[in-house]
Amino acid sequence: MLKIRFIASTLVLFILMWVVPSTVMAEMSEQELRLLALEEKQQANAVLLEVMKRFTWGGDLRTRYQIDTRARTGSNVLDRSRFRLRFRLKGKVHLYKDLDIGFRIVTGSLGSQASTNSTFDGGFGNKAFDLDRAYFKWNPHSFQLTGGKFAVPFMKSELVWDGDINVEGVSEGFSRKMGDTKFEVVLGQFVIDEINPGDDIVLLAYQGIMEQKTQLGKFKFAVTYYDYLNHEDPGSAPTGAASNSTTSEVKVVDVMGEWSEKICGKKLKLFGEYAQNTGTLASGNDDLDTAWQLGAKYGKSGKKFGDYDLKFIYRVVQTEAVLDALADSDFHSGVNNARGFEAGGGIGLAKGVKLAFTYFNTQEERGTSDEKQTFQADLKFKF
Repeated sequence: MLKIRFIASTLVLFILMWVVPSTVMAEMSEQELRLLALEEKQQANAVLLEVMKRFTWGGDLRTRYQIDTRARTGSNVLDRSRFRLRFRLKGKVHLYKDLDIGFRIVTGSLGSQASTNSTFDGGFGNKAFDLDRAYFKWNPHSFQLTGGKFAVPFMKSELVWDGDINVEGVSEGFSRKMGDTKFEVVLGQFVIDEINPGDDIVLLAYQGIMEQKTQLGKFKFAVTYYDYLNHEDPGSAPTGAASNSTTSEVKVVDVMGEWSEKICGKKLKLFGEYAQNTGTLASGNDDLDTAWQLGAKYGKSGKKFGDYDLKFIYRVVQTEAVLDALADSDFHSGVNNARGFEAGGGIGLAKGVKLAFTYFNTQEERGTSDEKQTFQADLKFKF
Protein backbone atom coordinates (compact mmCIF):
# COMPACT_ATOMS: atom_id res chain seq x y z
CA MET A 1 0.00 0.00 0.00
CA LEU A 2 2.80 2.35 0.84
CA LYS A 3 4.51 1.51 -2.40
CA ILE A 4 1.38 2.34 -4.40
CA ARG A 5 1.06 5.76 -2.66
CA PHE A 6 4.71 6.47 -3.42
CA ILE A 7 4.23 5.67 -7.09
CA ALA A 8 1.10 7.89 -7.26
CA SER A 9 2.87 10.81 -5.56
CA THR A 10 5.79 10.48 -7.92
CA LEU A 11 3.42 10.50 -10.93
CA VAL A 12 1.62 13.63 -9.67
CA LEU A 13 4.91 15.37 -9.09
CA PHE A 14 6.01 14.49 -12.61
CA ILE A 15 2.83 15.94 -14.05
CA LEU A 16 3.26 19.14 -12.04
CA MET A 17 6.89 19.47 -13.15
CA TRP A 18 6.27 19.03 -16.89
CA VAL A 19 2.67 19.68 -17.81
CA VAL A 20 1.96 22.82 -15.75
CA PRO A 21 5.16 24.67 -16.76
CA SER A 22 4.47 23.78 -20.42
CA THR A 23 1.00 25.34 -20.16
CA VAL A 24 2.36 28.46 -18.51
CA MET A 25 5.09 28.73 -21.15
CA ALA A 26 2.49 28.36 -23.88
CA GLU A 27 0.45 31.19 -22.35
CA MET A 28 3.59 33.34 -22.00
CA SER A 29 4.44 32.79 -25.67
CA GLU A 30 0.96 33.86 -26.78
CA GLN A 31 1.25 37.07 -24.76
CA GLU A 32 4.65 37.70 -26.19
CA LEU A 33 3.30 37.21 -29.71
CA ARG A 34 0.53 39.68 -29.02
CA LEU A 35 3.03 42.20 -27.66
CA LEU A 36 5.24 41.65 -30.70
CA ALA A 37 2.29 42.18 -33.06
CA LEU A 38 1.34 45.36 -31.18
CA GLU A 39 4.88 46.68 -31.42
CA GLU A 40 4.98 45.99 -35.16
CA LYS A 41 1.66 47.79 -35.62
CA GLN A 42 2.92 50.79 -33.64
CA GLN A 43 6.09 50.86 -35.72
CA ALA A 44 4.05 50.78 -38.95
CA ASN A 45 1.86 53.64 -37.66
CA ALA A 46 4.98 55.59 -36.71
CA VAL A 47 6.40 55.12 -40.22
CA LEU A 48 3.08 56.25 -41.78
CA LEU A 49 2.96 59.26 -39.47
CA GLU A 50 6.52 60.16 -40.41
CA VAL A 51 5.61 59.97 -44.10
CA MET A 52 2.50 62.13 -43.59
CA LYS A 53 4.58 64.74 -41.77
CA ARG A 54 6.46 65.24 -45.03
CA PHE A 55 3.28 66.34 -46.84
CA THR A 56 1.88 69.88 -46.74
CA TRP A 57 -1.40 70.87 -48.37
CA GLY A 58 -3.08 74.12 -49.33
CA GLY A 59 -5.32 75.78 -51.87
CA ASP A 60 -8.09 78.26 -52.53
CA LEU A 61 -11.55 78.66 -54.00
CA ARG A 62 -12.65 81.87 -55.74
CA THR A 63 -16.14 82.68 -57.00
CA ARG A 64 -16.39 85.73 -59.28
CA TYR A 65 -19.01 87.91 -60.89
CA GLN A 66 -17.54 89.84 -63.83
CA ILE A 67 -18.89 92.60 -66.04
CA ASP A 68 -17.09 93.64 -69.25
CA THR A 69 -17.99 96.74 -71.25
CA ARG A 70 -16.41 97.63 -74.58
CA ALA A 71 -16.97 100.72 -76.75
CA ARG A 72 -15.26 100.81 -80.16
CA THR A 73 -15.32 103.51 -82.82
CA GLY A 74 -18.03 102.72 -85.36
CA SER A 75 -19.79 100.12 -83.20
CA ASN A 76 -22.25 100.00 -80.36
CA VAL A 77 -21.30 99.43 -76.73
CA LEU A 78 -20.86 95.73 -76.05
CA ASP A 79 -21.63 94.36 -72.58
CA ARG A 80 -21.03 90.93 -71.11
CA SER A 81 -21.65 89.62 -67.60
CA ARG A 82 -20.75 86.17 -66.30
CA PHE A 83 -20.13 84.07 -63.23
CA ARG A 84 -16.75 82.37 -62.95
CA LEU A 85 -15.05 79.90 -60.65
CA ARG A 86 -11.44 79.06 -59.78
CA PHE A 87 -10.28 76.18 -57.59
CA ARG A 88 -6.64 75.32 -56.82
CA LEU A 89 -5.23 72.48 -54.72
CA LYS A 90 -1.51 72.25 -54.10
CA GLY A 91 0.73 69.85 -52.25
CA LYS A 92 4.40 69.46 -51.38
CA VAL A 93 6.38 66.42 -50.32
CA HIS A 94 9.46 67.12 -48.22
CA LEU A 95 11.70 64.22 -49.29
CA TYR A 96 14.93 65.34 -47.68
CA LYS A 97 16.25 68.33 -45.77
CA ASP A 98 17.00 70.19 -49.01
CA LEU A 99 14.73 68.45 -51.56
CA ASP A 100 10.99 68.98 -52.16
CA ILE A 101 8.51 67.67 -54.74
CA GLY A 102 5.49 69.89 -55.45
CA PHE A 103 2.33 69.86 -57.55
CA ARG A 104 -0.89 71.81 -58.09
CA ILE A 105 -4.16 71.10 -59.87
CA VAL A 106 -6.51 73.87 -61.04
CA THR A 107 -9.69 74.60 -62.92
CA GLY A 108 -9.36 76.55 -66.14
CA SER A 109 -10.26 77.03 -69.75
CA LEU A 110 -8.80 74.65 -72.29
CA GLY A 111 -6.17 76.34 -74.50
CA SER A 112 -5.66 79.33 -72.18
CA GLN A 113 -2.42 79.36 -70.20
CA ALA A 114 -3.13 82.81 -68.74
CA SER A 115 -6.42 81.99 -67.01
CA THR A 116 -7.57 79.43 -64.43
CA ASN A 117 -11.17 80.65 -64.49
CA SER A 118 -14.01 78.30 -65.35
CA THR A 119 -17.04 80.19 -66.66
CA PHE A 120 -20.53 79.02 -65.69
CA ASP A 121 -21.81 77.89 -69.08
CA GLY A 122 -22.23 74.84 -71.29
CA GLY A 123 -25.27 73.40 -69.56
CA PHE A 124 -23.32 72.30 -66.46
CA GLY A 125 -20.89 70.50 -68.76
CA ASN A 126 -17.65 72.46 -68.32
CA LYS A 127 -15.27 70.03 -66.61
CA ALA A 128 -11.87 71.46 -67.51
CA PHE A 129 -9.19 70.57 -64.96
CA ASP A 130 -5.43 70.67 -65.24
CA LEU A 131 -2.20 69.73 -63.48
CA ASP A 132 -0.58 73.13 -63.81
CA ARG A 133 2.45 72.47 -61.57
CA ALA A 134 4.68 69.43 -61.07
CA TYR A 135 8.26 70.11 -60.06
CA PHE A 136 11.25 69.39 -57.85
CA LYS A 137 13.13 71.99 -55.83
CA TRP A 138 16.63 71.31 -54.54
CA ASN A 139 17.88 73.97 -52.13
CA PRO A 140 21.32 73.29 -50.61
CA HIS A 141 22.56 76.32 -48.67
CA SER A 142 22.44 79.48 -50.87
CA PHE A 143 21.82 77.64 -54.17
CA GLN A 144 18.44 76.59 -55.56
CA LEU A 145 17.62 74.37 -58.53
CA THR A 146 14.03 73.96 -59.72
CA GLY A 147 12.85 71.81 -62.61
CA GLY A 148 9.55 70.79 -64.20
CA LYS A 149 6.46 72.99 -64.43
CA PHE A 150 6.43 75.61 -61.69
CA ALA A 151 5.64 79.21 -60.73
CA VAL A 152 7.60 82.03 -62.37
CA PRO A 153 10.75 82.24 -60.19
CA PHE A 154 11.54 85.93 -60.72
CA MET A 155 10.65 89.13 -58.93
CA LYS A 156 7.84 90.09 -61.29
CA SER A 157 4.62 91.96 -61.96
CA GLU A 158 1.72 91.44 -64.34
CA LEU A 159 3.26 93.92 -66.76
CA VAL A 160 5.27 90.93 -68.06
CA TRP A 161 3.74 87.89 -66.31
CA ASP A 162 0.08 87.05 -65.73
CA GLY A 163 -0.46 85.65 -62.24
CA ASP A 164 -1.71 82.30 -63.63
CA ILE A 165 1.34 81.61 -65.81
CA ASN A 166 3.63 78.70 -64.92
CA VAL A 167 6.93 78.11 -66.71
CA GLU A 168 8.26 74.79 -68.01
CA GLY A 169 11.95 74.04 -67.82
CA VAL A 170 14.75 74.68 -65.35
CA SER A 171 15.66 77.59 -63.06
CA GLU A 172 18.75 78.26 -60.95
CA GLY A 173 19.03 80.72 -58.07
CA PHE A 174 21.88 82.05 -55.97
CA SER A 175 21.55 84.30 -52.92
CA ARG A 176 23.91 86.04 -50.53
CA LYS A 177 23.06 88.10 -47.45
CA MET A 178 25.43 90.61 -45.87
CA GLY A 179 23.93 92.41 -42.90
CA ASP A 180 20.84 94.30 -44.05
CA THR A 181 21.66 93.75 -47.73
CA LYS A 182 20.66 90.73 -49.78
CA PHE A 183 21.73 89.88 -53.33
CA GLU A 184 20.09 87.32 -55.60
CA VAL A 185 20.70 86.00 -59.10
CA VAL A 186 17.93 84.02 -60.81
CA LEU A 187 18.38 82.26 -64.16
CA GLY A 188 15.80 80.46 -66.27
CA GLN A 189 15.73 78.23 -69.35
CA PHE A 190 12.16 77.53 -70.44
CA VAL A 191 10.39 75.96 -73.43
CA ILE A 192 7.44 78.08 -74.56
CA ASP A 193 6.45 75.99 -77.56
CA GLU A 194 7.85 72.83 -79.12
CA ILE A 195 7.81 73.07 -82.92
CA ASN A 196 7.93 70.03 -85.19
CA PRO A 197 9.38 70.59 -87.70
CA GLY A 198 11.16 73.83 -86.84
CA ASP A 199 13.01 75.53 -84.02
CA ASP A 200 11.42 75.50 -80.59
CA ILE A 201 10.43 78.82 -79.06
CA VAL A 202 12.59 79.13 -75.95
CA LEU A 203 12.92 81.74 -73.21
CA LEU A 204 16.30 82.44 -71.63
CA ALA A 205 16.02 84.80 -68.65
CA TYR A 206 18.55 86.45 -66.35
CA GLN A 207 17.70 88.50 -63.26
CA GLY A 208 19.68 90.30 -60.58
CA ILE A 209 17.97 91.46 -57.36
CA MET A 210 19.15 93.68 -54.51
CA GLU A 211 17.18 94.11 -51.28
CA GLN A 212 18.16 96.72 -48.70
CA LYS A 213 16.65 97.32 -45.26
CA THR A 214 16.99 100.86 -43.89
CA GLN A 215 15.47 103.01 -41.17
CA LEU A 216 13.31 104.58 -43.87
CA GLY A 217 11.88 101.24 -45.00
CA LYS A 218 12.84 98.36 -47.27
CA PHE A 219 14.03 98.96 -50.84
CA LYS A 220 14.09 96.28 -53.52
CA PHE A 221 15.41 96.53 -57.09
CA ALA A 222 15.55 94.04 -59.94
CA VAL A 223 16.96 94.10 -63.48
CA THR A 224 15.88 91.32 -65.83
CA TYR A 225 16.65 90.36 -69.42
CA TYR A 226 14.11 88.13 -71.20
CA ASP A 227 15.29 86.64 -74.51
CA TYR A 228 12.51 84.86 -76.43
CA LEU A 229 14.43 82.82 -79.03
CA ASN A 230 12.89 81.96 -82.43
CA HIS A 231 9.69 83.82 -81.62
CA GLU A 232 9.97 86.11 -84.63
CA ASP A 233 10.37 83.29 -87.20
CA PRO A 234 7.05 83.02 -89.10
CA GLY A 235 7.81 79.37 -89.89
CA SER A 236 8.05 78.59 -86.17
CA ALA A 237 5.00 80.47 -85.01
CA PRO A 238 2.98 78.33 -82.57
CA THR A 239 -0.61 77.50 -83.31
CA GLY A 240 -1.74 78.31 -79.75
CA ALA A 241 -1.81 81.56 -77.81
CA ALA A 242 1.89 81.56 -76.90
CA SER A 243 2.94 84.28 -79.34
CA ASN A 244 2.51 87.92 -80.17
CA SER A 245 0.55 88.84 -83.28
CA THR A 246 3.84 90.16 -84.69
CA THR A 247 7.09 89.06 -86.29
CA SER A 248 9.17 91.35 -84.07
CA GLU A 249 11.97 89.94 -81.98
CA VAL A 250 11.13 89.97 -78.28
CA LYS A 251 14.18 90.71 -76.13
CA VAL A 252 12.96 92.65 -73.12
CA VAL A 253 14.98 94.57 -70.54
CA ASP A 254 12.82 94.99 -67.43
CA VAL A 255 13.72 97.28 -64.50
CA MET A 256 11.66 97.14 -61.29
CA GLY A 257 11.86 99.03 -58.01
CA GLU A 258 9.74 99.09 -54.86
CA TRP A 259 9.73 100.65 -51.41
CA SER A 260 7.73 99.34 -48.45
CA GLU A 261 7.20 100.38 -44.86
CA LYS A 262 4.53 100.05 -42.17
CA ILE A 263 2.29 103.09 -41.95
CA CYS A 264 -0.36 103.17 -39.19
CA GLY A 265 0.19 99.49 -38.53
CA LYS A 266 -0.27 98.40 -42.17
CA LYS A 267 2.25 97.84 -44.93
CA LEU A 268 2.45 100.49 -47.67
CA LYS A 269 4.23 99.53 -50.88
CA LEU A 270 5.08 101.95 -53.71
CA PHE A 271 6.46 100.47 -56.92
CA GLY A 272 7.43 101.29 -60.46
CA GLU A 273 8.54 99.34 -63.51
CA TYR A 274 9.94 100.10 -66.96
CA ALA A 275 10.34 97.53 -69.76
CA GLN A 276 11.76 97.96 -73.25
CA ASN A 277 11.94 95.50 -76.12
CA THR A 278 15.50 95.77 -77.45
CA GLY A 279 14.97 93.28 -80.28
CA THR A 280 14.58 94.09 -83.96
CA LEU A 281 11.01 95.28 -84.41
CA ALA A 282 8.60 94.65 -87.27
CA SER A 283 8.53 97.29 -89.98
CA GLY A 284 6.61 100.42 -88.99
CA ASN A 285 6.72 99.75 -85.23
CA ASP A 286 10.16 101.10 -84.38
CA ASP A 287 8.90 103.47 -81.67
CA LEU A 288 6.38 101.10 -80.04
CA ASP A 289 8.78 99.16 -77.82
CA THR A 290 8.16 100.32 -74.23
CA ALA A 291 5.88 99.57 -71.30
CA TRP A 292 5.77 101.05 -67.81
CA GLN A 293 3.63 101.22 -64.70
CA LEU A 294 3.40 103.01 -61.34
CA GLY A 295 1.37 101.84 -58.40
CA ALA A 296 0.69 101.60 -54.69
CA LYS A 297 -0.72 98.94 -52.38
CA TYR A 298 -1.74 99.35 -48.75
CA GLY A 299 -2.75 96.78 -46.16
CA LYS A 300 -3.58 93.08 -46.36
CA SER A 301 -6.89 91.26 -46.07
CA GLY A 302 -7.99 87.70 -45.36
CA LYS A 303 -6.17 87.15 -42.07
CA LYS A 304 -9.09 88.16 -39.83
CA PHE A 305 -12.44 89.92 -39.87
CA GLY A 306 -12.22 93.59 -40.80
CA ASP A 307 -8.68 93.73 -42.18
CA TYR A 308 -8.43 95.35 -45.61
CA ASP A 309 -6.22 96.24 -48.55
CA LEU A 310 -6.27 98.88 -51.30
CA LYS A 311 -4.40 99.13 -54.60
CA PHE A 312 -4.02 101.44 -57.59
CA ILE A 313 -1.90 100.88 -60.72
CA TYR A 314 -1.50 103.00 -63.86
CA ARG A 315 0.01 101.17 -66.82
CA VAL A 316 1.05 101.81 -70.43
CA VAL A 317 1.94 98.93 -72.78
CA GLN A 318 2.94 99.65 -76.37
CA THR A 319 2.36 97.16 -79.19
CA GLU A 320 5.82 95.57 -79.34
CA ALA A 321 6.87 95.99 -75.69
CA VAL A 322 6.27 92.54 -74.14
CA LEU A 323 4.99 89.09 -75.06
CA ASP A 324 1.29 89.82 -74.65
CA ALA A 325 0.17 86.17 -74.44
CA LEU A 326 2.04 85.80 -71.12
CA ALA A 327 1.18 89.23 -69.67
CA ASP A 328 -1.88 90.26 -67.60
CA SER A 329 -4.97 88.74 -69.28
CA ASP A 330 -7.36 91.11 -67.43
CA PHE A 331 -5.74 94.40 -68.44
CA HIS A 332 -7.32 95.42 -71.79
CA SER A 333 -8.26 91.74 -72.35
CA GLY A 334 -4.59 90.78 -72.39
CA VAL A 335 -3.73 92.66 -75.58
CA ASN A 336 -0.81 95.08 -76.02
CA ASN A 337 -1.28 98.66 -77.27
CA ALA A 338 -3.12 99.74 -74.13
CA ARG A 339 -3.07 102.32 -71.38
CA GLY A 340 -5.24 102.77 -68.32
CA PHE A 341 -5.57 101.95 -64.66
CA GLU A 342 -6.48 99.18 -62.25
CA ALA A 343 -8.03 99.94 -58.87
CA GLY A 344 -9.39 97.70 -56.17
CA GLY A 345 -9.45 96.49 -52.63
CA GLY A 346 -10.49 93.68 -50.32
CA ILE A 347 -11.91 93.18 -46.84
CA GLY A 348 -11.54 90.17 -44.56
CA LEU A 349 -14.72 88.35 -43.50
CA ALA A 350 -12.93 85.70 -41.40
CA LYS A 351 -9.59 83.96 -41.32
CA GLY A 352 -9.06 82.66 -44.85
CA VAL A 353 -12.17 84.38 -46.23
CA LYS A 354 -12.24 87.75 -48.03
CA LEU A 355 -14.37 89.82 -50.38
CA ALA A 356 -12.45 91.69 -53.10
CA PHE A 357 -13.32 94.16 -55.86
CA THR A 358 -11.25 95.13 -58.92
CA TYR A 359 -11.97 97.69 -61.65
CA PHE A 360 -10.04 98.11 -64.93
CA ASN A 361 -10.46 101.14 -67.20
CA THR A 362 -8.33 100.93 -70.36
CA GLN A 363 -8.12 102.15 -73.93
CA GLU A 364 -5.86 101.88 -76.97
CA GLU A 365 -2.42 103.41 -76.49
CA ARG A 366 -2.48 104.46 -80.16
CA GLY A 367 -4.86 104.07 -83.08
CA THR A 368 -8.61 103.58 -83.26
CA SER A 369 -10.50 104.23 -80.04
CA ASP A 370 -11.28 101.01 -78.16
CA GLU A 371 -12.32 101.59 -74.57
CA LYS A 372 -12.77 98.68 -72.19
CA GLN A 373 -14.03 98.51 -68.63
CA THR A 374 -14.00 95.41 -66.44
CA PHE A 375 -15.46 95.00 -62.96
CA GLN A 376 -14.77 91.90 -60.85
CA ALA A 377 -16.35 90.98 -57.52
CA ASP A 378 -14.61 88.03 -55.85
CA LEU A 379 -15.44 85.92 -52.81
CA LYS A 380 -12.26 84.05 -51.88
CA PHE A 381 -11.62 81.12 -49.53
CA LYS A 382 -8.05 80.12 -48.70
CA PHE A 383 -6.99 77.00 -46.83
